[in-house]
Amino acid sequence: MEIACVIDCRLATPERPGHSGGLRPGRPPLDGRVDDPVAATELTEAVARALEGIGAGVETERAGEVFFAVGGLRGLYGGEVAGVTAVARRAIGVPVLIGVAPTRTAARGAAERGEGVVAPARLGRFLAPLPTAVLVDRLGEPRAAAELVTALERLGIGTLGELRRLTLDQVADRFGPLGLRALRIARGEEEPLRPRVPHEDLVEEIELPEGVAGGQLDRALHLLIDRLLAAPERKGRTLLGVRLGARLCGGGSWSVDQGLGRPTAAAAPLRRLLVPRLEGLPGPAEALRLRALGFGPPAADQLVMEVGGAEPRRRRLGAAVREVRATQGADALLRVLAVDVTSRVPERRHLLTSFPEL
Repeated sequence: MEIACVIDCRLATPERPGHSGGLRPGRPPLDGRVDDPVAATELTEAVARALEGIGAGVETERAGEVFFAVGGLRGLYGGEVAGVTAVARRAIGVPVLIGVAPTRTAARGAAERGEGVVAPARLGRFLAPLPTAVLVDRLGEPRAAAELVTALERLGIGTLGELRRLTLDQVADRFGPLGLRALRIARGEEEPLRPRVPHEDLVEEIELPEGVAGGQLDRALHLLIDRLLAAPERKGRTLLGVRLGARLCGGGSWSVDQGLGRPTAAAAPLRRLLVPRLEGLPGPAEALRLRALGFGPPAADQLVMEVGGAEPRRRRLGAAVREVRATQGADALLRVLAVDVTSRVPERRHLLTSFPEL
């Protein structure tokens, strides 16, 4: 199996032994590198979606790296690994490092060191000089993995080749199941990739005027929720979860994931859940962003045994809103949202926003 590892050169990751922060040793940092973990996650997501666009099944377990299987794409792009990686680079559109090897650990090492492709016949020789520190990212338990690497180094085992010389009994007695998993990685034995299920990207962002806080920030969030729910890409589906993020004025960013408990396409429950989350902002924000994390089935109304009342009226109004949007477009129905009624600038007092689906 051929596994490709893509590293985004714009990401600045913490330096650790055996890691080069996504850059080849000796390679100068590129302009515009990102050391913000939230922004790094967004960049990694963008790379993953670009690869999904060429038909790759991607695995993304941490920011800064994306894995995908090369074999299934060979027939589409010339039959050679070079053809697949060339198409991947064009799809991503920004400088990246790509390494191809039979395992994740080797593919990551090949990308960092500019090796290109590691053939199965030389997998053992390639893995042998890699430091045991590369195990921290591969074992899935960062704290326990770091303690394991420290213990190995105290015993004079600083490379995967040295670890590979130990027997199963020696590793099991001293380090248990985690040590056995590390030994399998050192021997070039890893579980198959676990590609994620591709999902559509639905995100809305709003720029904030300087000094927005309190009630004005709440109203800006209301506007953002209305835009997300009115986006044509939602296609009438309910939301399962959202990610609220902000770009901070002093640099950096912030985000928080919010599950919805049950599928919903109504603005009211989103507001109840997300407005309190704004209290976690670490500082003034210059932009707010709201991303859909998953879609549920289309919103459906339940039949009720009554003629009048507010609930049937709400459902009829919601159906009318959806019908008008379907025929006239997403901006066919708008409402006035009070943002800063005390502002001396008329344009800041009120904004037009999409009429929410009820």
